[in-house]
This record gives sequence, structure tokens and C-alpha cells, in this order.
Amino acid sequence: MKRGALRAPARLAIVMLAMAAAVSPGRAAENPVKISGRVTDFKNQPVAGADVELKDGRFETVARAVSGADGRYALTAPRGRYMALTAVKEYQVRFLEYWAWSVPAERDLVINPRFDRLEVYALNAWRPQGGYPSYQIYFRPMSLARVIRRVTEAGGLENLGKLPLLDIAPELGVKDIAVAVDGQPVKVLRVSKVREASGPEQDMIGYVIQTALPDKKGAGEFSLITVTLTDSETGEMGEGALFLRNDRQ
Repeated sequence: MKRGALRAPARLAIVMLAMAAAVSPGRAAENPVKISGRVTDFKNQPVAGADVELKDGRFETVARAVSGADGRYALTAPRGRYMALTAVKEYQVRFLEYWAWSVPAERDLVINPRFDRLEVYALNAWRPQGGYPSYQIYFRPMSLARVIRRVTEAGGLENLGKLPLLDIAPELGVKDIAVAVDGQPVKVLRVSKVREASGPEQDMIGYVIQTALPDKKGAGEFSLITVTLTDSETGEMGEGALFLRNDRQ
């Protein structure tokens, strides 16, 4: 048998593998995931004209939608994990943003943003190793009323970066924080205010809270943790969410 005859099947296999590799990146685009929901305020009234954006790991917009008169929106994107989904209208004029973090867009999702004048930014959560069975949840809250106040005190927006402490966070206690896991309310056990570096010469205020675990463990791969804040001084409210991978142990 000639050597060429032995090599032909191998050549065919290589060609077929190359063709498969060439088309596989497009398969995600051919079978996109739909993310939809309803944008509302904290009185459950629809917010029309809100910008809803899906962000990748570089905070670049991958997909965008605008909510309709009933507050509903829908967008499509390739399957995958995304940094965040945001929603806002009239940013820093009337409202601050809603953020849902670590969006697992491996299948169709429903995310219902709610926003007002508080922002729950940089939300993260974890189970402490060897500690009390609970969640530790971190976030950096921002108040529009306090942003406006600090701009006035600093003598203009351009001077905010010169403040040693950019204190735009509300004063929060247990009564001001509501946490739910997959829709189940969980008890807030502790609230700790922390000062963190936000730049080489400036600090900001963040919070680390501890909550009980939900009574019913999530059955899916991810649980949705929702944190809702109320500023008792200004009456402002805000909400953020995080998709957290469930502990299989």
C-alpha cells in the first residue's frame, strides 16, 4: 500500500477538525441567550426609557435595550458569563444605577432592575471558610444627595478627586438593609462600615455585612442575592444583585 493512501484519512480528519474550529466561535452567536425583565421604581411603577446594558469583563457594552412604556425590556447576547447588567435613566440627574453582577448568561434569564437615588456598587459575596454558617456581603453604596452635597462643598465636580475622603455613602444599620437569596429574605446579622482606598490619595466608604443563610438551599447552579438599601436620612433607596455560584458541599 502506498504511503499516500495511509495519509489520506489523516488529512481528511485534519481538514474536518479545521472546519469545526472555524465555525464553532459562531455557534454562540447563532444560538443567543435572551435576558429580559421589567424596570420599575420602588413603588412598583414602570420606568420607561431606561437604558439597560450588558457589560463584559472590560466594562464594554455587549448588548443594549431600552425599556418600553410598561417598563419591559429584552436583549440578546452570545452565551457566556458577563461582568454585569446595568439599568439607569437620567444618571446623576434624577437617579443612580442598578447593577446585577456576575451574570451567568448560559440560558435565558429574567432580571428585574429597580433603581432610585442610591447605588449599590461593586457587590460581592462569599461563604467564610471555617466560620459561622453565613454570607459575608460587600458593597460600596453611593447617594445622589450626598454626591451633590460633596460637589457643592468641594467647589465643583472637578475638585472631588482632591478630597482625602470621598464620603458619598449613607449611614446604614441593620434596619436599613434588606437581603434576599432567590427571593427568600435572610436576616442581617452584622453591619460593618469600612474605609477603603479608591486611589493613591483618596478613600471611600464601603460596607461588609453578614447575613444568615436561606432556609432552602438553591437547586440551581447559581443563586441570586439581592441587596436593597434605604437611607433613613434622605429617604433614597437603591438595589443591586449578584449571581453567586452555589456551594455543592
